Amino acid sequence: MYSAILIVFSLLSTALMAQGTDGKLRSELEALHAKWFEAFDSGDGATMDQMEMENLALVMPTGELWVKTEPRAGNQAKLDPQTKRTLSDVSVRRFGDTAVLTGILTSKTAKENEREATTVVFVQSSGKWKIASAQWTTVAPAK
Repeated sequence: MYSAILIVFSLLSTALMAQGTDGKLRSELEALHAKWFEAFDSGDGATMDQMEMENLALVMPTGELWVKTEPRAGNQAKLDPQTKRTLSDVSVRRFGDTAVLTGILTSKTAKENEREATTVVFVQSSGKWKIASAQWTTVAPAK
């Protein structure tokens, strides 16, 4: 009986540690997220390539699936570099060499103001965090 209790306690401790995160990791991933979107808005495909896994998969707010099939360098369209993007209600959970960031992404341009719930999966590759997948879901305006 005592052994069973120790095993259960050990499993629970491991699960809680896997889900835990610290402020340093959260800050690092939020900064990477911001840099990724800055590169996206300014058409800097080379920077995006450095930050993304080669087999990146994105799920757009429309439900469309976009899979990276080639480098973005030289192919990334320039959007509005004046776009302001902020993350709020951020949560980061780490599972070994994988971390999942969830939150609300607010994007503001001169013409639009969008809020999207987001999930971004980061994988540690050669000691660096890279984006493996992301999904956005439009947040309906409050009534």
